[in-house]
Amino acid sequence: MKKLGKILSNIFKVKDVICMNGNLGAGKTYLSRSLINNMTGILEVPSPTFNLVQTYPLCGSNNIEIWHCDFYRLNEFDEVEEIGVFEDIKKK
Repeated sequence: MKKLGKILSNIFKVKDVICMNGNLGAGKTYLSRSLINNMTGILEVPSPTFNLVQTYPLCGSNNIEIWHCDFYRLNEFDEVEEIGVFEDIKKK
């Protein structure tokens, strides 16, 4: 996953959206950490399971962020809108 994260971090571009789906322990967070490490230089990347959304500034940019979201605890897609994610994205 670490090697895959490094490879993918060179492919992804600004405004790309990456969605991962899988069982607990499948490696989604590990892959996300690798991507974020490679794209931001930030080593400490906690899982956003409890706060749902964590943002990280992209290397070399003051206003471009990587949004790491974990909607595992949400039951319905409408809840994403209810917590204001779409509204926040529109502001960016």
